Parts: sequence; structure tokens; C-alpha cells
Amino acid sequence: MLLSTNVGSQHLRKSDKFLLVGSCVLNEHPELFKRYAQNRVCLQVCLETFHMNMAETKLACMIHVHKPTELLVLTVDGSPHCLQLHILAEDMNRYFNHELKIEHIVIEQGIPHTIESNAVKTARHLHKIQRLLNPG
Repeated sequence: MLLSTNVGSQHLRKSDKFLLVGSCVLNEHPELFKRYAQNRVCLQVCLETFHMNMAETKLACMIHVHKPTELLVLTVDGSPHCLQLHILAEDMNRYFNHELKIEHIVIEQGIPHTIESNAVKTARHLHKIQRLLNPG
């Protein structure tokens, strides 16, 4: 659990690769969770339960202390709460001068889809989405 893990926990030293995962993935898609959790420190959180700022502050502290090289975000697709996890991850790169390799994967109907960082960044701006949908 992201928010109940101590920033200095030895658990966080097990790998230089972090997995930030929406809690529902563990129950809804356990086989995909197991696949992506291999060789990564798992940090699960549900932003329906906690505010994004709490998760963001905690993750930033963990990254600052442990300096992982990779962050994989794994969520279901279509959830506004899970979308926030992807946005939060992109914020980490702004805070840490793009030193972190970030990957985004969303699960739709049991199928994982890789999402580009630019798609996550665009999702923050509804006027850009509108322009993509109606370019005229």
C-alpha cells in the first residue's frame, strides 16, 4: 500500500523499478497484476479512497529517497480516479527533471494497452481533446 508504507521501508529497496497500481487491478485482473509486478516494488493505492495530493506527496518522497529508475503505472481504463494516477506519475518527471522512465498501461476488458506519456499529458486539457475530436 502506497500510503501505509514508510518512506524509509526496506521493502522499497528491493528493486529500482516501482509499480504504481490501482487497487482494483489486484482483484479484477490478478494475472495481469502478477505479470507486471515481477521484479518491481508494488505500491497500490485507490484514489477513490485517498486524495491525489496525498498519494503524490508520498510517492515523491519515496522517489527522492530511493531513486528508482523506472515507474510503471497500471490501472483499469475509464476510471477518472485511475486516470489521476497516470497524471501523478507524469508530475514525478517534472519534479525530478525527467530522470525517471515512466510507462503507462491501462486494462480494458482484460487487455492491457500501453499509453504514451503525451496521451496522459493531453488528458489534462479538455480543450485539446475537443480539438482532436472536432478539428474544424
